[in-house]
Amino acid sequence: MTTNPPADSSVPTLPVHRPAHGLGPVKSDWEAAEVWLQAIASRPKKGSPQTVATYRYHIAKLRWYCENVSHNVPSQWTMPDVTDFFAFLSNLPDWAICEHDGIRYANQGEEGYTPFRCTPSASSRSDIQRCIHAMFRAWREVGYIAMNPMGFHGAGTQRRVNVNRSVTLDLYDLVLETMEADEKTTFEQRQRHVRDRFVLIGLRELGLRTTEFIKASMGAFQPLSDPKTGHTYWIMHVTQESAKGSVERKIPVTKQALAALTAYRKAFGLSSLPLPGENTPLLLSPRTRKSATTARGIPLSSLTARRDFRAWRSLTSRHSLYAIVKDRLAQAADFLESIGEPERCAQLREASPHWLRHTFAKSALMTGQDLRTVAAWLGHRDIATTMIYTEQQALDLIRATEQASPGVLAREGQVAP
Repeated sequence: MTTNPPADSSVPTLPVHRPAHGLGPVKSDWEAAEVWLQAIASRPKKGSPQTVATYRYHIAKLRWYCENVSHNVPSQWTMPDVTDFFAFLSNLPDWAICEHDGIRYANQGEEGYTPFRCTPSASSRSDIQRCIHAMFRAWREVGYIAMNPMGFHGAGTQRRVNVNRSVTLDLYDLVLETMEADEKTTFEQRQRHVRDRFVLIGLRELGLRTTEFIKASMGAFQPLSDPKTGHTYWIMHVTQESAKGSVERKIPVTKQALAALTAYRKAFGLSSLPLPGENTPLLLSPRTRKSATTARGIPLSSLTARRDFRAWRSLTSRHSLYAIVKDRLAQAADFLESIGEPERCAQLREASPHWLRHTFAKSALMTGQDLRTVAAWLGHRDIATTMIYTEQQALDLIRATEQASPGVLAREGQVAP
């Protein structure tokens, strides 16, 4: 029989230092949030730059609320604090809206800045809720907080695609016709016209998301030769950095979209077609950068000089694109209202840039495009998302039922005895 040797009392026992939590040395909740965001960014599938940027923007809203309204940090929140936050988002007071001088919103650090440009919609509030819930859950898992104050609130509802939120093709054509009738007497008005026309056609013909459009450069449009036919086509490269879920793709460009791009570039003094590697932002403003200089650093003091040197401002926010589209839709809606068509007018007033993406998807499928082709064009990881735009599931059930029990289903024009 063996026994364990007695412990050697002369060997010191080293103390074990266990961290209070697993986030490392963070000095505030906002540093803790940044550690969480960096972990999100490291995920191979869910950590796209766009996802992280969206989460960071939601955290900025939370931080502004904590510092200006509740005066209580998230790690000290209880369930009533969560309820108060979402009540605030649902009924945002006027003083919480970022100041806007008609040209641009106040930037961070400027007087009047807030991260809110309007009251968040129900879907936006749901996005914020999912983000904050995920952060609280991660904090709890690593021991930064003892409990998740949103445990009973949950992560919010998943946003679902509403395929009815699309612009019918006749209304889309009307928007372009209304633009043609608009006054274009000044240089700036002509620039805005061709730019806005390209925006509407580009969103409709290419099926892009708002962020994919805003973050693109002119160089995203590239020629591609088909070795089988010898023909060269134009494509648009949607990069990982701008694509949702990092689904990089290259999509064909229609004749109408390329013609609109060409007219737009000419109006801004650019070559007809994009140059290889051109980094000019895709969305430009007719206004120029007053701080612009020549390559030798000589200030461009006059408006004419800045135009000659193509020192255009760039529009890089989703709100900029949203405002362009909404303004053009509103013009067409005003016309419909004037001729007594309230229903079609209401549809245009409700529409947004994303509706044009839905318009593209529905139109492509209705004209016989293959489902997988449309899914790849839209950047859908799951073909089931694309199928939402069709009635394929119902059609499959109808065909199966007709084969098994002919004549059982009700058809249009037939009255049951």
